[in-house]
Amino acid sequence: MAVSVSRDLSVTVGEDIVADKLADRQALLQNLEKSQSKALGVSQLMLGLLVMMNSIPLLFTDCTEILTFGVPLWSGFVFVIAGCFAIMLEKFISRKYLFSCVAMSAAAALTSAVALIIYLTDITKHPTKYCASHELCSDEHYATLLSTGLKTSLACYTTVQTVISIILTLTLYKARKHLDIYERINR
Repeated sequence: MAVSVSRDLSVTVGEDIVADKLADRQALLQNLEKSQSKALGVSQLMLGLLVMMNSIPLLFTDCTEILTFGVPLWSGFVFVIAGCFAIMLEKFISRKYLFSCVAMSAAAALTSAVALIIYLTDITKHPTKYCASHELCSDEHYATLLSTGLKTSLACYTTVQTVISIILTLTLYKARKHLDIYERINR
């Protein structure tokens, strides 16, 4: 409630713009909390680090397309960056930051889809070497078994990352409406 006094000492009571802005900002923060951008950002960050760390043993196996293209490195790096953007969104609420977070999450979804295709293609191109007897298996059998297992786990992590990135992109895109309303009031 805003009170103003004119020269003739008449008092008028009007709306308090500051209180309205504060209420709208709190509504915006609650809307962003509902989207759980921080929790999904932490998930993206952890999955990115998990992908990069779990790809290290692949360096000791056969060099396939995954290592040639560096898929775990660039996909994990994009996941980490997208996670950092989503975590910091609560602190820096602005139109530019929200759009950059949406764009980075969409880029992470696209990157994870491309990485998933490369993982699945590589797994089918380089299957595990067959071994009839466990006593007579060659080292190549165990190396390809390890490689296939690692690639499969990386494909699973990337699938989860794809789902998280899509969910985060959609929820933040919907939260954009409330930010537009908030910024119109601030003008």
